[in-house]
Amino acid sequence: MQTNRIFVLVALGEKTQVVKSKLSCLIAITFILLLLGNMPASAAKVTKATSSETVSIPMFNPYPPMVYPVRIGIVRQAPSAKFAIWAPGAVFVDGRPVFPIKPNLIYLITGHEIKELATGKTFHLPVGKRTYVSSPDYRVYCDKWWRGCLEIVSFGGTINVINLVDLEEYLLGVVPAEMPASWHIEALKAQAVAARSYAWAHIGRGSKWLKSQGYDLVPDVRDQAYKGLAREAASTFRAVAETRGIVLKDSGKVKPGFYRATVGDAMENLNIRKTHVPSSKLEAITGVSNIQGVAVKQWDINGNAHSVQVMGQKKTAVVYGVALAKKLGLSTAGILDVHEEGSGWMFTYRGPGNGARGLSQHGANTFANRGWRFDQILQQYYQDPDGQLRLDYLDMYKAPVVRFPPPPKAKPEEKVVDPPDPPEDEE
Repeated sequence: MQTNRIFVLVALGEKTQVVKSKLSCLIAITFILLLLGNMPASAAKVTKATSSETVSIPMFNPYPPMVYPVRIGIVRQAPSAKFAIWAPGAVFVDGRPVFPIKPNLIYLITGHEIKELATGKTFHLPVGKRTYVSSPDYRVYCDKWWRGCLEIVSFGGTINVINLVDLEEYLLGVVPAEMPASWHIEALKAQAVAARSYAWAHIGRGSKWLKSQGYDLVPDVRDQAYKGLAREAASTFRAVAETRGIVLKDSGKVKPGFYRATVGDAMENLNIRKTHVPSSKLEAITGVSNIQGVAVKQWDINGNAHSVQVMGQKKTAVVYGVALAKKLGLSTAGILDVHEEGSGWMFTYRGPGNGARGLSQHGANTFANRGWRFDQILQQYYQDPDGQLRLDYLDMYKAPVVRFPPPPKAKPEEKVVDPPDPPEDEE
C-alpha cells in the first residue's frame, strides 16, 4: 500500500514537471513573439466593450507602407458611416489595437462609437484622438473598396472618414477615374504625371481642406476623381508604375498639373498655333535670299527649336531658333513644322501653355496615337514661355546616378548664329 502511494506521488510529480515545462515553453514563445511584433503584452488581447471575453487581434502595423502619405476625405461632415474589411483587423488608437474587426461584417460609425451591427458590440470613440480602422492586407470598405486604411475624425455630432494611403497607390484609383483605361499608354502616363503633380502640390500646406477638415484632398472634381480599387486596370497600373515618382517642376518647384477633358477649340485643344511669315520678312531676318526650304535641325531638351536651317538657292544659314521665333513674333520657340504656303512660310508651333487649364486629355490621347511620348505631350501643354519646365523625381524616388564612360569626340558641328536684325527701312 505504501509502495503504491509512493508510485502515485512520483507519477504526479513527473506530470507536474511536464506541465510546468510546457507552460515555460509557451510563456517563452509568447514573449519572443511579442518582442518581434514590437507590441506590448497588454495589446495582445483586447476586452470587448460589451463583454468580459478576451479576443486575440492580429499583430500588424495599422498604417500601410507609405513614402508620401495622402489623406482623402471620403465621408465628410456626416452623422454616420458604414465600413467593412477584407481580412481580420482592428480599431487602433495611439497605434494600439483596441477593438477587433471581423471580415465580411458591417460596422456603423457615429460621432461617439463604432458598432458591430450583427452583434451590437460597441467601442466608444476617444475624445480628441484620431481612430484608425485597418487590416493586414490594407483594403477597407466605406461606400467603395479602398487601398490603405481608414482614419476617423469625430466632431461629436458628425464625423469625417479619411482614406489614408500612399501617393502612388492613390494614383492607381485616380488615373482610370480621370482617363479611360483603354486609351493609349503614353496618354495614360501623361495623365499619371499630371495627377501626381496636382496631388503633391495640394497635400499638407498646399491643401485647402487640411486645417478645417483634417484631410488633404476630396475624391471628386474639386480636386481629382478617385474611385478606389474597383476602378483600377492593368493599363493604368502600368502607367503609374512606369512614371513612379515623376512630377512636373518649374523653376525647381512642383507645378500643379491642372488638366481638363478638352481645352478650347481644335487648335487650342492640342495647344498648337500657326503663323504665316512672308518670304521677304524671313529673308530680311536670316540674311538668306530666295529661300527654298526651312527646317528645324535640332530641338533642345525643352522642345524648343535650337537650330533652324534656312536654305536659299546660293546660301544656307543655320540660325538660333529661340531668337528667330522672337523676331518673327511667335509666342514660343516650340516650332513643330515649317512649310511653304503662298508667298511665304507657315510656322506651326507650340502655344504659350494653357495656364490654369493645363493638359487637354483628349489632346494628349491624340498626340499619343500620333506616336508622341508622354514627356513630349507634357512639354506641349505645360511649357511656359520662360522654358523652365522639367520632368523630375520627387526626392524619395530619385534614380541612382549611373556613370557611363565619356562619349567619343564628336565631329565639329555647324556654327549656330543668331539671325541678324532686319534693316530699319524694312521694319
